[in-house]
Amino acid sequence: MAKILYFSTLADRLGKTAEELKLPASVQDLRGLLAYLRQRGEEWPVYLIDDKIQATVNRNFAGLDAGINDLDEIGLMLSRR
Repeated sequence: MAKILYFSTLADRLGKTAEELKLPASVQDLRGLLAYLRQRGEEWPVYLIDDKIQATVNRNFAGLDAGINDLDEIGLMLSRR
């Protein structure tokens, strides 16, 4: 399972700092993960806007087209842009 970490304001708004998630086969990159998480409704689509998120994969900053899998640690935070 992929480990998803939420930082700072994003963690406060979404009400969680971390979770483990079995990624569906359709989620193969960070952009797909954000789209998948937005389906949760409520606050999720408000804060998980592609151009407002900064992400890491295995503790390295990554663009939204970066590939991901169930063995990855993924960090998400709001960008200061």
